[in-house]
Amino acid sequence: MTPRRQNTRQDPRQTDHQRRGSAMIAVIWGLAALAMIVAGLQVTSGRMLLEGRDAMERVKARWAARAGVESTIASLALHTRFPEAMDAYALIRDLDAVHMGEVDGGNWLIQHNGPGSGVAFAGPMDEHSKLNINGDHRGFINSMFGLLAWGVFDAIEDWIDEDDEPGEFGVERDYYLSLDARYEPRNGPLHSVAELELVAGINPDEIRGEDWNLNNRLDPEERDGDELLPLDDGSDSLEGGWAAMLTVRSVRGGATDSGEPRIWLRNADATELIDRFAYFGLELLPEKADSIIGMAREQDFSLDTLVAALGQVSGDPGGEGDDTTTGTGIDTTLTPDEVAIVLAECTVEVPHRPAFGRLNINTVSADTLYAMLVGQERLVENLLALRTQRASGLTSVVDLWSLPDADPEGISQLTQFFDTRSNVFTITSRGFSQATGQESEIVVTVDRSSLPVRILEVRED
Repeated sequence: MTPRRQNTRQDPRQTDHQRRGSAMIAVIWGLAALAMIVAGLQVTSGRMLLEGRDAMERVKARWAARAGVESTIASLALHTRFPEAMDAYALIRDLDAVHMGEVDGGNWLIQHNGPGSGVAFAGPMDEHSKLNINGDHRGFINSMFGLLAWGVFDAIEDWIDEDDEPGEFGVERDYYLSLDARYEPRNGPLHSVAELELVAGINPDEIRGEDWNLNNRLDPEERDGDELLPLDDGSDSLEGGWAAMLTVRSVRGGATDSGEPRIWLRNADATELIDRFAYFGLELLPEKADSIIGMAREQDFSLDTLVAALGQVSGDPGGEGDDTTTGTGIDTTLTPDEVAIVLAECTVEVPHRPAFGRLNINTVSADTLYAMLVGQERLVENLLALRTQRASGLTSVVDLWSLPDADPEGISQLTQFFDTRSNVFTITSRGFSQATGQESEIVVTVDRSSLPVRILEVRED
């Protein structure tokens, strides 16, 4: 018998079910993969949306900060061209008026902290409230910073002077070239206060104190103790180190009471002086104009001598004066008002090379005055009282004659490092996004001694 063959052919219905099952599994995996892709795209898109929004808000914050800077520059330019001669605080008030403001989507805030102060003052930092270390009076460093400055003042002098002869405690080029990271001294005026950190014997924390970013502001990380750098005492006052009292930016001359360019006396004629005096409603005799120009052309002449001469000519600065006459018998003695106009409108410095700025007696802090004038606390108190008593401040150094017991010698010393006007300001403008609170900071140093206002330095966070 022939055996029967076993039927191995599969049931078509069973094969169809298997194919459908496999297809279903493939579809499920495909859907899962697509779901994962879609979820990933959603996460990525959401993240990109948030990052894009943050980027846009940062831009808004930056331009809000920039708007604050521009508003401040506009106020400075306006007061340079159209000053209020009889009010030393008019500019300060107008800068205060624009220290806060809004733009579309953002707002700005401009503030600064004074030396050792927890108070945030409105407006920019007046660089003329600090001692210019490039000037002739940097010797005050020894009294201002006491033991910290002992032994390094000669090194500062050697860094600035043009020769290679070290002072008693100083060092010169050979020392700096012997260091592992070699460099050479400036042998010229410092370009920034931070440059002092390169001088032998000076540490960065002495220059910066708690204000590590030198923005004249008490930032959150500068009052949290040891939690975040820089290290600080955790107080709500800013200990700004040497940089809080020193500057290299201030310049003399520049802005006048008339808004017109200064008259360079060594290349002027009597008509220019007479016309400028007429602007203020005062008549200047030609003989007096010639006398002023003649004195200015003397090599060692300084405008400061005119202020001290008020006391030498008469015990009362407003007095009649002695017999100072020309060959025609006309009295050429200058009155206090005339001296004030000469100081405000004239210069003996080369116009394109202004001298280093002096301290503005109206804005210098009490801490700086006490640090400078050690042992002369009575004088400091009198200076502070004098500027406080006058609602419009001191509009000319001639006003120093109102100090108790004023004498020519004392006035001569004070006029060497005091002035009543400021040209250079550092604007620390913080911009905020109104939607997210994003923050951006711009620090700009500007000089209004000429128009348009010049930007000297810009730093952004």
